[in-house]
Amino acid sequence: MSLPGVDTSYEPYADDPIYVAVNQALVDTIDLQDIDRVADLACGTGLLTGLLFERKPTVAVCDIDLDPQQIEIARRKLGARRRIVADLQEWRTNGVGAVHLRVGNAQQLPFADGEIDLVMIANAIHMMTERQAFLAEVRRVLGPRGAFVFNSAFFVGTLAPGTEPFYTEWLKQAVARLDEMNETRAKQELPPITRRRGTTGRAFSKGWLSPEHWQDALEQAGFVVKRNFKRAMPISREGLKRVAAYGGMAEVLMSGYPLEVSSACLQAGADAAFAAFGMDEVSRYWLEITAGRA
Repeated sequence: MSLPGVDTSYEPYADDPIYVAVNQALVDTIDLQDIDRVADLACGTGLLTGLLFERKPTVAVCDIDLDPQQIEIARRKLGARRRIVADLQEWRTNGVGAVHLRVGNAQQLPFADGEIDLVMIANAIHMMTERQAFLAEVRRVLGPRGAFVFNSAFFVGTLAPGTEPFYTEWLKQAVARLDEMNETRAKQELPPITRRRGTTGRAFSKGWLSPEHWQDALEQAGFVVKRNFKRAMPISREGLKRVAAYGGMAEVLMSGYPLEVSSACLQAGADAAFAAFGMDEVSRYWLEITAGRA
């Protein structure tokens, strides 16, 4: 089996029409009347920021991501339409309609207390390892009337009822592709592809929360939840293959295997699962939450 390659940038999936649509739907829920300064955390390729500027061109947005590669993609995409401000202090004084991009940890924000009107995060809050510390930091930088808005497809309840067999088939087919690769390697007298010790873990065992548990966590951190909503959105065959090609997902679903192998198996498994069920898209839920300071 040939290896179609691993995407480490997140860009192909961020450009997927359904992914854009689900984030557009999130941005459309935000009341922007009193929003001037915005922090887009774990900003990735800058998709949320671009959508926000379309609704309110006068906001000042600071994009933060741990990965320099994502920041450079966001710089390229946003810089084609928006003024880029290099310095945070300049952004504070001359950031209207502009974006400041920086590599940084979303759990250690560079803002003063109460400086930000809106904190938003797209499909990444499940990656915050110190959840309560992160929520406390978001609350610290929010103004008294500020809003915290996020979405995620990684939560307990993301699978629409009746779709579990499809996702089980996807992983089963991915493992079958791995078996085929090892059969070929055996004929070539090559060692089998095996998991590295100490790196294995159950898929999806990353501390995901249910909508109710997210509400509890936010309330414990001093927020009041104003909106807690599950949005049904399909994922297409090509969209699932883009997810499978993303290295971060491959590390979770087939942890311990070489990244290029797990990604290739998941991409082929997606094709096989859709073929087995005779369909071209499958539904799943996205969690959308809007909160403010209590």
